[in-house]
Amino acid sequence: MDVGTRYNVIAEHAVLEGTVRAFNPQVRENLEQAIRRYAEHVAAMYGATADVTYRYGTHAVVNEADSAMLAQRVVTDSFGSDVLFSDRPTTAGEDFSYYLQDTPGCFALVGSGNAEKDTEWAHHHGRFNVDEDAMVLGAELYAQYAFAYLTENPF
Repeated sequence: MDVGTRYNVIAEHAVLEGTVRAFNPQVRENLEQAIRRYAEHVAAMYGATADVTYRYGTHAVVNEADSAMLAQRVVTDSFGSDVLFSDRPTTAGEDFSYYLQDTPGCFALVGSGNAEKDTEWAHHHGRFNVDEDAMVLGAELYAQYAFAYLTENPF
């Protein structure tokens, strides 16, 4: 938020910024309209106006069910069931969503958190670091998935 230059002076202009994320495309569109209405009504209550510049970012990543099931089977077969972790949806932005608009697929996260190597920090944390040994596992996962997919879906 950027409002004025002094704490004790009423600013003539204010700029508010933020992000909005939704799993459903219709909800995503409805949010834009709701934000516009809210901004305009709040501004009008104070005799002001509001301009809303709304930029759409990436779509939600929605895994296709068959692809996700294949990935889970590959993880279990290749690495064991104890490393397979399913979590609730996350609102992380990911440009992989553009691929999924045209082609069935799934997005899998490969963890690299390792306290001994100081790599347990989240992606946007100042201490974020990758355990490069995990990259080998990620490459193997991709290779095993591709092999399983082609085995089950020959050309």
